[in-house]
Amino acid sequence: MLYSREKIEEVLSATDLVGLVRQYVDLKRAGSSYKGLCPFHAEKTPSFCVTPDKGLYHCFGCGAGGNAINFMRDINKMSFPEAIEALAKRAGVALPKPQFSNYGGEKRVGVSKTDLYAAIKNATFFFQDRLWGPEGREALAYLQSRGLDLDLVRSQGLGLAVNDWRALHNFLKAKGHSDKVLVDAGLIKARGANEKDGYYDVFRNRLMIPIRDLEGREVAFAGRVLPGQEQEDVPKYINSPGTTIYTKGSLLYGFHQARSYLRAAGLVFLVEGYFDYLALVQAKIPNVVAAMGTALTQDQINLLRGQVKEVYLLFDGDKAGQKAASRALPALLNVELPGKVIVLPNDEDPDAFIRARGVPAFYAVAETAMDILDYYVQGLIPEDKPTITSEARAIREAKEMLRLVPDAALSQLLRRKLADKLQLEPNVLSEAPAPERRPVLSAPTKATVPSPRIDPTAKSILAQVVTYPNLARSLPALGPYWPNDPSREVYLALNQQYLNEGSIQPEKIFLPDNEELTGLIAKAAFAAPTQTAEESTLELRQLAENMRSKALKAQHQSISLAMEEAEKAGDTETLKRLAEEKARTPHPLLAKMKPQ
Repeated sequence: MLYSREKIEEVLSATDLVGLVRQYVDLKRAGSSYKGLCPFHAEKTPSFCVTPDKGLYHCFGCGAGGNAINFMRDINKMSFPEAIEALAKRAGVALPKPQFSNYGGEKRVGVSKTDLYAAIKNATFFFQDRLWGPEGREALAYLQSRGLDLDLVRSQGLGLAVNDWRALHNFLKAKGHSDKVLVDAGLIKARGANEKDGYYDVFRNRLMIPIRDLEGREVAFAGRVLPGQEQEDVPKYINSPGTTIYTKGSLLYGFHQARSYLRAAGLVFLVEGYFDYLALVQAKIPNVVAAMGTALTQDQINLLRGQVKEVYLLFDGDKAGQKAASRALPALLNVELPGKVIVLPNDEDPDAFIRARGVPAFYAVAETAMDILDYYVQGLIPEDKPTITSEARAIREAKEMLRLVPDAALSQLLRRKLADKLQLEPNVLSEAPAPERRPVLSAPTKATVPSPRIDPTAKSILAQVVTYPNLARSLPALGPYWPNDPSREVYLALNQQYLNEGSIQPEKIFLPDNEELTGLIAKAAFAAPTQTAEESTLELRQLAENMRSKALKAQHQSISLAMEEAEKAGDTETLKRLAEEKARTPHPLLAKMKPQ
């Protein structure tokens, strides 16, 4: 499903590419361009470049590249239409109803993401309305008892799921949402195996916390049991299941709101739960995000890379909190992001600590934060009565940790620290398999279908024309010979630009389903010319002759095969027509392209 080219070009023209990328990457000016660490792979030296004049970005390390649509799509794991819609919203460009297209189109099967977003948004409204109505008095009183201002409660969008089996279901059905959409959104469940048995609300009698994606859209919920309802068989929190708009472990709570503060501060306070987050925000500490009560994932740490230079882990002071902090070490090491652990006294949790002692005491403790490597080493073996079993377990854990360290120098340093702590020779820990680099950013989920092969001559011609735009005058003559592969879409777009405007604009080449070509265009646009005008023209002419020769050869072979079939069938009329067509077709060994 695509919008018209004219509308997409309008969105691209209205988008500030540097401003967009700066939301995710710390960019520094480098002449007429901007450079930073690539958000798509791990690197120490910046090789990610954005050139506003060209409207393109390119990483000289991993080859990622394209325009604002490509960046929005890949960084947020969006579809091509979703990326256009998000950029249009940012730029204030009105979009018409999308049109279906044979190329790059995407017909939605089943429940669309748009339907899911709408259902979650309406559910958020329903929960908020109940919290601020008569039914929410006790829940609001509880929130105030935890030191939260009502303005903060409102700004965070907290709500209430009432103690009713069908209240939300009935409300959303009245809004026009189908049962299929509500089930897929994780808002209702079927009572039995048959849909005729009916449905019931997933969230009941709980304080509701909406979870937002990187663009600030509500995508899921966490429901906390209300005070007085705690029981051993009742989980404290229940969370939305994974859906097509929400993947567990891929987001950080509060990240969308904290992003600008993270960049300004250069560091983030990473807490475990929602109320720890709310307590710090209430205390006017805005550079905070939460892991939403689960073990930290690589995707969550990846979100922070490029936003901050240091991560301060602020977990509960008990053993469970200490273990959670240690588990964050591999994810931080994989992206070479420095981490520290704030150790709170008396096993206190961040929420209780900051409410009881205040902000100055919090910053005082933060200044004593321990490097996460030292923290891990210190906690590897309990100080009280280590046993052979606990020491053996510690050695196994140490070896596993060393396998996860991508940097050889860092691995050696950690090996020495671990060996010293375990009172071992360093070579005992060197039995671990060689360090391997782990993937840094999860690529957008795609089916493992082989990409169509792209003719190498076509790729070379595109690169040559984009690097030397004056050669675009040769494009019209290539139309009859261009191969019928994904590169043809790029050729047609560039050729149309040249015919309409007398020049080409690579930044307006959009390929929803071919990262290879998008990266090729970006790389060529960033390439510094190394040939003279005469040399570049000669190379293009040779490439064009090669393309024409291959096309004519294929045409001759096709006609010859058809003639053989006609001769076998005794079809003299068709045979005569094919012979005339073959005579009119230049032989590939004799045909030469005229210089342009």
